[in-house]
This record gives sequence, C-alpha cells and structure tokens, in this order.
Amino acid sequence: MDLDVSALDEVVVVGYGTQKKRKVTGAIDQVANEAFQGRPNVNATLALQGKAPSLTIQQTNSEPGAGLNINIRGISTLGNNSPLIVIDGITGGDINALNPADIESVSVLKDAGSAAIYGSRASNGVVLITTRKGSKSLPMSVQYSSLTGFNTPKYFTKPVHGYENAMLRNEAAFNSGETTGVFTTAQIADLKAKGDTEWFAEEIVKPALQLNQNLSISGGNENSTYLVSLGYLDQGSTFVGPKKGMERYNFRINLTNEYGKFKLTSTLAYSKQLINDHSSNTSTLMVDAFRVPLYYKQKDENGNFLTNDVLQQFNSLGILEEGGFRKYDNDDVFGALNAEFKITKSLKAKGVFGGRLWSGNLFTRVKQVNFLTQGVYGADRDTNDESKKSLDLNTQFMLEYAKAFGNHNVGALLGYSNENHSERRSALYTKFNDPDLGTPTSDTVIGKNSYNSNGTDPDGNPASSKNSLNSLFGRLTYDYNDKYFAEFSFRYDGSSKFSEDYRWGFFPSGTLGYALTKENFMESYSNNVGNIKLRTSYGILGNQNVGNYQYQTTYFTFQNAYGFNNASVSGTGYNFSNPQIQWEKAATFNAGIDADFFKGALSFSFDYFDKVTSDILVPPQVPGVFGTALPRFNAAKVGNKGWEITATYRHRGKVLNHSLTVNFGDSKNKVLDYDGGDEKLTGVEELQVILREGLPFNSYVGLKRDGIFQNLEEIQGAAVPEGITVQPGDNRYVDVNKDGKIDDKDKFIFGNPFPRYTYGATYNLDYKNFDLSIFIQGVGKRTMMIRGELVEPFHYNYGMTMYTHQLDYWTPQNPDARYPRLANNGTQSNTNNFRRGSDMYLYDGAYARLKNVQIGYSLSDDVAKSLGMSKFRMYISGQNLFTLSKVKFVDPELSEFNNSMEVRGANSGRAFPTQVYYGMGVDITF
Repeated sequence: MDLDVSALDEVVVVGYGTQKKRKVTGAIDQVANEAFQGRPNVNATLALQGKAPSLTIQQTNSEPGAGLNINIRGISTLGNNSPLIVIDGITGGDINALNPADIESVSVLKDAGSAAIYGSRASNGVVLITTRKGSKSLPMSVQYSSLTGFNTPKYFTKPVHGYENAMLRNEAAFNSGETTGVFTTAQIADLKAKGDTEWFAEEIVKPALQLNQNLSISGGNENSTYLVSLGYLDQGSTFVGPKKGMERYNFRINLTNEYGKFKLTSTLAYSKQLINDHSSNTSTLMVDAFRVPLYYKQKDENGNFLTNDVLQQFNSLGILEEGGFRKYDNDDVFGALNAEFKITKSLKAKGVFGGRLWSGNLFTRVKQVNFLTQGVYGADRDTNDESKKSLDLNTQFMLEYAKAFGNHNVGALLGYSNENHSERRSALYTKFNDPDLGTPTSDTVIGKNSYNSNGTDPDGNPASSKNSLNSLFGRLTYDYNDKYFAEFSFRYDGSSKFSEDYRWGFFPSGTLGYALTKENFMESYSNNVGNIKLRTSYGILGNQNVGNYQYQTTYFTFQNAYGFNNASVSGTGYNFSNPQIQWEKAATFNAGIDADFFKGALSFSFDYFDKVTSDILVPPQVPGVFGTALPRFNAAKVGNKGWEITATYRHRGKVLNHSLTVNFGDSKNKVLDYDGGDEKLTGVEELQVILREGLPFNSYVGLKRDGIFQNLEEIQGAAVPEGITVQPGDNRYVDVNKDGKIDDKDKFIFGNPFPRYTYGATYNLDYKNFDLSIFIQGVGKRTMMIRGELVEPFHYNYGMTMYTHQLDYWTPQNPDARYPRLANNGTQSNTNNFRRGSDMYLYDGAYARLKNVQIGYSLSDDVAKSLGMSKFRMYISGQNLFTLSKVKFVDPELSEFNNSMEVRGANSGRAFPTQVYYGMGVDITF
C-alpha cells in the first residue's frame, strides 16, 4: 500500500485564505460536501451534527423551522456561546438559509491560532462555509438530485390504558385518605369493556411528505467558471389540519472570470422561506394532548370539538383544524464581489464587497373555535402583522504576499474590513376582526402594544438599531522545508457597541508546528509507517455579543404611565449606562498531534485545549423595585478545558472499498469568578440552576433522595420538611447539616446540562456498484432534567393520566421503586415528593442514535453513458432510525437550554414529536 499523500495536499479553507493540510498548525476541522449528500436534512446545521469533534448541535424541538443550538468546544462564557458564521468570506449570513447541496466544504476554526484573525467575535469559534463553483476547462455538467420521503412522528412516551388510569386514580385517592374512589367498580369495568379511545397526542399528528429537489449547471473554460443552482425543499408538518410546514426556494449563481492578472469572483444567492404554522403554542398543544387519559374524545360524530374534565377550555385538535394560522414569509439575498489583482508573482491585492439583505414578515390570524360543552378559543380574533428588515454590508481590502526562498516559505496578509448592520421592525396588533375574513370592522381595536420602527417593542427594546465594526487584521506565516512551521495572526477591532475609551481591542495569536517525521532520523519510520506533526497555539480571542448602546443612557416612552385628570398619561423610562463596558477576552491554549499509520491508511488527530475567558459581560443582580434595567458589566471569568480525537481508516481494494471515521470530544467548564464571589440561583420548574465560583455554569441544585421510607419505624425521628407528615412510600432526603429537618440548607449541587463526551461515527462501504453509509451520533454524558407530568403522576391536577414508565411506583410489594407512592395533589405526601425539587427529576441523558443509513446502487459508467448520462445513482435513506439511551420516555437529544444556556423549559411531554424519516432518492449527472 503506497503512502497516501493526496490527503496532505488537500486544501483547507482558513480565515481569509486557504492552506495545504500539511501546513496547517491551528485546530481546524474540515467537513466535506459528502456530509450533506443523500441526507434529508432541511438545513446545513443539522447535517453537521456529529461530523466534527466538539461541534455540538442540539435541538429544542423537531418542528419545521425550529431553532438549533450550535456550539464549538463547550461553554466558555455566561452569555451567547454561538460561533461566528462566515459564508464565502462574508460575515453575517444565515447558515440555515443555505441549500446544503450548494456547500462545498465547512471549516470549523476552534483555537486562537486559527480564529484570532476574526478577533472580537471569535471567542466561541468560527464556522467558515464555502459554496460550490464550476471547474475550469470542463464542459457543461448538469446535476440533478431528488430525495422524496415521509417523516413519521415518534413518541417515546405511552399512556396507560384508560381502565388502568381509573384504577390508579382510585389508588391515589385511597392513599390520600379518601373514603370513596374517583371511579366505581362498574365504571372501571365499563371502561375496560369499551377499550381505549385514541390518545389525543396520536390523533393530532400524521406522517408528512418531505421533498428535497436540487438542480445545478456548472462548467468553465480556461479563463472562467460558472455554477447555477436551484433548490426546493418542502417539509410538511406532521400536525393535522390545513397544510403546515416549511418550504424553501434557493437560487445561486457563482462565477469566476480571469483577465490576465485580474480575477473577478461573484456570488449571488437568494433564499425564500415560507413557514405555515398553527396559531397557538406548540408546547401547549402537545401537553394538552398528552395529559388526557384514554377514555375521552376530542371530536364527536357531528364534528363538534369536545372539552372534558381535564381539558375544560379547548382541545388541541380543534385549534389545529380550525384555530387559524401563523405565516412566515422571509426573503434572504446574499451577494459578494471579490476582485483580485496580481501586482507581481508574489504579491496580489484583493478587494471584497458583499452583504446580506433580509426581509421577514409574520402574519398571524387567530380564528374563534367553540367547544362543547364549554370553552372558546380565539374569542379576541387577533390578527397580527409583524415585519423586520435587516441589512449587513461588508467591505474588505487586502494585500497578500507569498514567496519561497529555497527551503524557506514566507507568507503575509494585511487587510482592512468595515462591517455595518442595521435593522428596523414594526408590528400591528389588532383584536375583534371579522370572524370570516379577518379584516378590520367597526369593532376592531388596535392593540396598545403595536409599534412602528422609530419606537420600542412591547419588551422595551428599540425597534430599529445600527452597529458597525472597523478592523485591521493580518497574518504572517513561515515554514522551512515543510518541517518547521510558525504563524502569527492578529486583529485590531473597533466596535460601535463600546465607548470611545474602550472601543478598540487587539487580539493576537501565535502557532508553532513541527513535522517530526521530516527529520533524517525518522526517515525509516516515515517510509514504513507514516507521518507525525506536533502543533501548538496560544492567543487572545474576543466576544462582543451584547446589545447596542449600553455605554449610553437610553430613554423610551410607554403608555399608561400614570393617571392625570381622570385620564391615562404616557411616560418616559430610561436604562442606565455603563460607559466602561468592553470586550470579553479569552486566552486560549491548544496543543495537538496529527499522525497517520499504515502509510496513510489510518489517520489520527488529538487536541487538548485550555481557555480562560475574562471580563465576561453579565447583567447585575438588582431588586425588582429598582425601577429600571441595568446594562451588562465585565464581572466574571470562566475556564473551559477539554480534548478531542478524530481517527479515519480507509481501505481500498480491487472490488471493495470501505472507510470508518470516528470523532470524540469533551469539555468541562468552571466559573472562576462571578461578581466578586457572589452567586445566582435561577428556578427551572421544580429545580434550580446555580451560578457559583468553582462550579460548572448552570449546575442543577435540589434535594438528594435517600431512598423511600419503607415503614413507620424508619419515619420516626427522621429528617423531613417542616410542617410535613410523611407516610411509608414517600421520598426520604439527605439531611446534609444533620439538624433534623429538610430545608434549603440541605440542597445538593448536581450535574450540568451541557453534553459531554460527544461523538460521531461514519462507516462507508462500496462493493462493485453498491454502496452503504451508516452514521451514528451521540452523547456520552449529560445531566438531563425532565419535568412535570412525565415525572409526577396526575401532575398538579393539570394532567390526569399516567404513563407506562411511571408504573414503577412504590407499594409494599415494590419497595425498590423508582418513584414514590401515588397520592393526590395537595396532600402532604405529594407536597413532600413533588413540590420539594429533588434529583428525582434528573436523568442520565447519554444516548447513541442511528442518525442516518443510506443504501445505494450506481449504474456502471458504460451503461450510464449509453443512456446519455455520466452518472446515475439511486438510493434509500433513513434518518433517526434507532436510539439507545438510558432514559426511555423522552427524546434524549432535546435540550432544556438555548445556546446562551438560558432556561427554555425543561424536557417534558411538550416537545414536537421526533421525526423518523424514510425516503428514496436519485442523483443524476449529464
């Protein structure tokens, strides 16, 4: 087997340029376009999941158009941890507006050595996306791909049978001292004889069609290249009722032209996104459907929508079928012009102008739905119209120098950049519109929360804003005979978000690399085994993810401030300033090794990183009676350490080729300083999260269970919450301070919700004309909070069903149960067990998921050519096919927090169902 040098000559996209892989000394992972092929992902972010170590992608739900968390190397700040997105050299683009089929490669810049050239926004890493272009001196090529399939909703939870639920309600009543049951024996027998009604949660969803269609035309001559592409996505929602879901139209044209020493590259892309949704709140619809036992109906034979003892206002089916809609209509235009002039063989000048124009509209109409026997949805008949426009402009000028002096290779880059962002928003909220047409009538009322673009929204935020960033950046590179490597890069940023005294920040980095196997004494090893390269980097990165104008005192007006002369009068509020607000700074160290074995058949990379972010911007803690908001202050420090591994094995045979790529990464953060030693507790449903020095950010806090009381003897003299009388079968808690009672002083600090030990594995096999691809993705450790009705039977009298996983509750015959005994809401037992917040709500969120499987067949070249094609492949594709996890009754992939680690509601029966996909596709090239 010959040494595979092609991988070392592969070109890697870096900040403001490219490098050969053999010369890369920073921590950079590159994901090729193969990661996006044949998969039914609706956006590029999901396609990246599991494809690079320590690149963590999380969903808060699976609904079409729902947001995603993207994170590089864990939590290193107490605010927004989102990376910077750069598309074709222009910042400010939306990765999810891209057509995944248009992507050529994605580079993930992880350390200071690779990311410092992006300066004040690189602290959380950088994602560089390069789109496809045509090829020189190739005839026109037409590529068409189609993938058609169905998303089938999957619930991990199942309710008990209707008659079982009635028996369990009686058991809870008996345990609570009730003298009569909720159901009689005859009623229970009748429920068993009739059988279960359809579970509301399954009645409101159905399989939905998904179409992915792409067409591209590309080619070029000796002086130019071209690529024109069209894409269409239709992801139907699995909710019933009028058609819902997301449609996206993509158009792109990429051109390059060379005229002697002059080269012009132009990019124009347009994306239109249409989302048709219901008018309510998805989590409310889901939990309302989840919490009803299997002896009620949502709709009778006459088409009337029904309410019942559990749902006394309305039901989810009625809202989905007749309750109105939300329609999102978004237009996204992205373009760039890149002019390059070769001054000499070694020196060239570049000029780039590009930007993004985004316009979005949300039109909502709530229709009135009447329920039997009682309840009305949408009685106000709201019709809302919200609009937002934003413009991002980016101008760059660069000089680039590269020259070889014998074995010495020198490179330099010096550039200037100006970036501007502006946006305007407005909204019109109306009530009591025409019930049929939704148009205004004489009874229509314009809501006082309406606003125009020179006002403030209902949350007090300015409806229009601007900010800009001026930057000077550069890079120096040196290598000797591909053996010794050194690189220095910097960025000097000035942001309008900070005052003149604190506006500018300097962000440098340095990297060193050493190709050990280039030494003479390693010649035998290099010839017979492979290559070894050592690399390290250190630098300072920045973060400016804060709102505008916080260094100035700002004022806003609002209605109904006070009464004067029997009439309401408007008033003016203000937000205090912090004139000393400045950048967050992250000092980042990285050390890594790249090696290959078996003459390139096995490649391996390992990285260790240590990052300390200081001057973190946090909001101060003030009492609610203070009367106004305060800006953020630089008052915290967080450390974040971790490691990551990537390994790839490739075997090329005469008829069988196969490869396996595995990546694995971990990070762990610690709060090193917070507001001079202060701490902050935030409630998360039944539990809390804590911000305290020495702990990971947002660690869970609650009581720790110490088993379950088995008898009265165990209860005598035991520590219990004050004012509570417990019974056998109730939770027992650890008395930390041994004072004989359970209170807030006995709370433990548990794990943290951010995923650890993330991994992905991709196996590819080709045998003759057949191919197989298997992709597995997962998380090795995560403390996952599950709340409410999925933990507490008959939750707060809000839910009146139990689920099969809750049947492991305490009885004298089941002393080692997972859950305490059944008891009615309001009883002292229920208060002890479910109102005190304990680790009973915490679960092990580790999982492994068979994310994607493809099986394909390609026509041989001669057969395809005889049919007028150069390539033809057909395949079947499946997504989210199988999940192994310790927690069985929720999707372990879903997150309780957004990318700023802000609480967004813990996992419960309120998430849109997981989508299991089956489809068939074709790839044709003419």
